[in-house]
Amino acid sequence: MGSNTASVAPLVTSAASVSPLFKDETFRVTDKARDYLLTEDGLAPDESIRLPKMLDGMSQFATYSAVWLVFTVAAPLYFLLGDPSGSMFGAPWWTLLVVGFAGLHLSSFGTFLWRGVLFVPPPYKKTRVFGDDNKGTEDNRVEHIVIITNGKAGPDGGKKKNVKFELCKKVWEDKKIKVTNIPTTHRGHAYEIARDYDLSDVDVMVGMGGDGTIHEILNGYMARADKSGARNGDGSCDGRGTRFGFIPGGSGNNVSRTLGTINVEKAARWCSGGSAKEDGGDCMNFDCIKVVSKGETICSINTCVFGLIGDIGIIAEELRWCGASRYENTAFIKLLAGYKQHIVITFEFEDGRVEVVDDHYLSCFLNCTQFFGKGHRVCPEAMLDNGTADFVGIKAGIATRGELLAALTQARTGAHLSNPKTQHIRGIRAAHFKFDCPGIFNLDGEAMRHDGEVFLKVFRGQCKVMADRGVLCGGDVASSK
Repeated sequence: MGSNTASVAPLVTSAASVSPLFKDETFRVTDKARDYLLTEDGLAPDESIRLPKMLDGMSQFATYSAVWLVFTVAAPLYFLLGDPSGSMFGAPWWTLLVVGFAGLHLSSFGTFLWRGVLFVPPPYKKTRVFGDDNKGTEDNRVEHIVIITNGKAGPDGGKKKNVKFELCKKVWEDKKIKVTNIPTTHRGHAYEIARDYDLSDVDVMVGMGGDGTIHEILNGYMARADKSGARNGDGSCDGRGTRFGFIPGGSGNNVSRTLGTINVEKAARWCSGGSAKEDGGDCMNFDCIKVVSKGETICSINTCVFGLIGDIGIIAEELRWCGASRYENTAFIKLLAGYKQHIVITFEFEDGRVEVVDDHYLSCFLNCTQFFGKGHRVCPEAMLDNGTADFVGIKAGIATRGELLAALTQARTGAHLSNPKTQHIRGIRAAHFKFDCPGIFNLDGEAMRHDGEVFLKVFRGQCKVMADRGVLCGGDVASSK
């Protein structure tokens, strides 16, 4: 376990006694899973869950804020401007101002200013994402690349997709690599291509888009059964198989950040294979997380998020007029409203131990990658190939609003791991999340339903990705050795 680990009480000695899913070693994705909340037609109706609202829990905070404003702003201004003598009960007018500022300092807002603005801990150190035992695949030839391009991905709505594609195409054609471009036309199209395309002569399937595009491609691939060039019917991989490459073209690009670059040309060179002298990429084994919710199985390659950040994709729709800043604005408002979620989590570790955590969280993450959102390094020690995931939880209930706001601010650089309100647990092979009622969570940037339970299990080396084996992650953007 890592730093700031909360007490985890031993629950049982066998994973199988918690859930049969802990011992289930099969991994076949449910074809066209229906747990996604956002579809091509918009928000999917579901009467079994209550979708979170922006103003939930705001009444208590509104009362607190009104009282605070009266004593720290309104009253001082009244005595200053309304009392010609400039005094308050015989005392100078500035007395109440001093009292107000003292109250501000003693409140949690002062904690946020101190830890989240003025004295933010240094960024977390750079770490490797591939282990020394991941030698990748010796056969690194690339003769044919199929690239799936998401024309609507990115903050510019895909306006630069042609520029990015032509740059990649030039890199590949200079190496005499055949290039087949398949643009997506609708939501879920990348999934369909990865599931149905004949991969018999395809060396690398490349996704150009955001994390959502990568999520679709990997789930389509994992849903294949007995397709040539792909995986076997039992879900296992053999031979060269089909390798994957990722060209950053979205808003967050968190998988690409963890892999080592958000530079399009460099990512294209990695996808082309070849030798290190050519700055080509290695074919590296890459872990995937099996996620079971409401009886359906989905593959996660990036992040599983619960709590406020898991809900935020739905809540923020009420602030769509704010543009891209609606997510940050929503997080700030809900944090002030005292958001928290009760979760009972059962962990199975790589050494076979099974332990339980019962707590309230502002938000929590279970990742194999290091980044979330727009480059927030929430799991700065996570590795892509060690067969385990990292858990990071920002605890609520015992933390003030200022402490929580500071922790969220520190998460951009990974500095939040030094925050005492952050819970960090490593070496997780599987986890079972139990909630008080049905709700939603976030999977690789996609809003998903759950019926009160979500099961997750890490499968080692489930796919092969073209990347730099010596990559180091750290800072706002990952960099290579």
